Amino acid sequence: MADLAFLSTIPIFSFFTRDELVSAEKRFHEVHFAKDDVVTSIGEPGDTFYVVLDGELEVWDTRDPPQRTGTLGRGDYFGEMALLQGGKRTATVTVSRRSKLLEVDKDAFDELFLKNPKAIEYFARVLSKRLAGLTRGDRGRRTTTMISVASKQGRKGETLLSVAIASVLKKLTGTEVLCVEVRPGSESNNSSIASLLSDGIEAVPSKIVRSMTEQASGPALLRVVLPADLTARAYGDLLSNMVSKLSDSFSFIVFDLGSDTPGLIESANEYSDIFVAIVDGPDDDPGVERRRSLKVHRVINLFNPTSRPVPISSSEPFVIPFHPSLGLPPLEAALYIAEHPRSNVGLPVYRLVRKMLGASVGLALGGGAAFGLAHLGVLKMLESKKVPIDLVAGCSQGSIIAVGYAAGLDVDEMIEIARTLGTRRNFLFASDPTFFLQPGILAGQRFLTMMRPYLRGRERFEELILPCRTVATDIQTGERVAIGSGRLETAFRASSSVPMVLSPLKVGERVLVDGGVADPVPAEITSEMGADLTVAVNVVPPLKRGVETAVSYWYRRINAFNPLSYVMENQQDLPSLFDIVMNSMQILQYELGNFKAITADVLINPDLSDFTWIEYYRADELIARGAEAAERAYPAILKAIDAKLSMYRPAGAGQTTPAMATTTV
Repeated sequence: MADLAFLSTIPIFSFFTRDELVSAEKRFHEVHFAKDDVVTSIGEPGDTFYVVLDGELEVWDTRDPPQRTGTLGRGDYFGEMALLQGGKRTATVTVSRRSKLLEVDKDAFDELFLKNPKAIEYFARVLSKRLAGLTRGDRGRRTTTMISVASKQGRKGETLLSVAIASVLKKLTGTEVLCVEVRPGSESNNSSIASLLSDGIEAVPSKIVRSMTEQASGPALLRVVLPADLTARAYGDLLSNMVSKLSDSFSFIVFDLGSDTPGLIESANEYSDIFVAIVDGPDDDPGVERRRSLKVHRVINLFNPTSRPVPISSSEPFVIPFHPSLGLPPLEAALYIAEHPRSNVGLPVYRLVRKMLGASVGLALGGGAAFGLAHLGVLKMLESKKVPIDLVAGCSQGSIIAVGYAAGLDVDEMIEIARTLGTRRNFLFASDPTFFLQPGILAGQRFLTMMRPYLRGRERFEELILPCRTVATDIQTGERVAIGSGRLETAFRASSSVPMVLSPLKVGERVLVDGGVADPVPAEITSEMGADLTVAVNVVPPLKRGVETAVSYWYRRINAFNPLSYVMENQQDLPSLFDIVMNSMQILQYELGNFKAITADVLINPDLSDFTWIEYYRADELIARGAEAAERAYPAILKAIDAKLSMYRPAGAGQTTPAMATTTV
């Protein structure tokens, strides 16, 4: 049981006299709960009152699925409503961090609190605040998020990754972050810290803080050496105690657990919210038992000779490629990563941190032939506003741009390529007529020949720096086919095979055509890839009377000299068969694209109704329209991202936004 001086610091006991505190000390019992334990459940008899001495708990409502309505920490209490009303529990309370509670039964509760007018007044005041919070939709702010990083035995990179994660967290959230290197052994200069971890929670946190290394703009650093022969439970007790001492000072604590002490690594599920494992492959065992609330992320560090490349087509695993900075000391390498978010080595770490925060952004680029050049304007504007893009999916023309962006091409470079390829001369050079020997006007081989240099020698999904998938349609079954492995040119060639224009591509048993037939705007794909929020772009406009392609124009001119035109007098103003097919595709892709993008958080529809699908030579105008639409959508994108990050920011820091809403621009 806690002593009287400590009890008096808890708000609900602050108005007790000394005699009342002595009585309370005798009636309360101290109970302990592990992470993920359920303390109370909705509907069960409410015969106990709890006060939180230490730890963190979450309150859940009756909705299906349950929604978190609040967070409880030191000094908070719960269970009083059922006791006051004589009814059942109205909420479920679970343990999000190992907790120590004071528990008292109904008889003692009545004696201690119901006969004390100040206690009744305090209950009423707190209840009023809780109800106001529920009305505002306030789900409570998590006090501290604990992240543990470890690697398989013999693998390298956990210290670098830990410091890099801590550095990026501080940069993205602006909160206080601590990185703790935990190692087994014995060091005299760390004995005081180890003893503090064994003390009760009343030990002064400043004694630990004085042992930290402060950095001007980076996270605080601390090294702790613990005995090498402890059990996982003992390690868990010590580090849980550290979290309790420091949770008021830091929003994030990152533990570097090394790779050589299984018990230390296994202890992570006792106090961690997130566990990051450095592994060799995407299916490797992370080395920790997974509790219900523990999020596990896998990282493949290709600096380790046993690690193998994998297709970069999903949010996870996060692959850190070979890079000269990895040979630097961990602190220097972490600084490089934090300062170079778009570098090959910085990007996966930033993606990992945004995924931890629940704020990873997916970009779904729709199809549309020349209309798709507007995607470049969207990308240009998003980059200028520093909107992060964590993964991309594309259909048809959108697939080509998605693959190029995922391969690391600079947007300005892609714009220059679009200008070059969009000239009438190159447009004609890309044409390789089949003379009806294949099921398409063009074979598509010249198209591939022109596009290969665009990939800068990257040939397979394993070589991408950003997760990417392209979408095609199996014309024999009507299925949407998401391609995320194999050769890149196969992926965008299949996705771009417009029916009647480019011949289908046979891949295995499938015959693949343009993805726009099944899914013109692949917003669902980005969600499946792991994006927490999606920005979708549908570049296909509705049809506009009077706008015609160059093909249509010349068809009318030539048909005017047809000697049989007098026989078809009533048919002269009808569109050609080719126009009918392509206009039908445009109607389908505009309507279906907007429907498929309904799951997106923000939908961008550039106004391209004055353009046609073959006008690649109007690249600059199309790109400008895309940038204008993205500029209009930017406030909605910022609002969606802020809604994800606001719960991690300090109270009063920045604008708090309401729950994320779908916005169409």
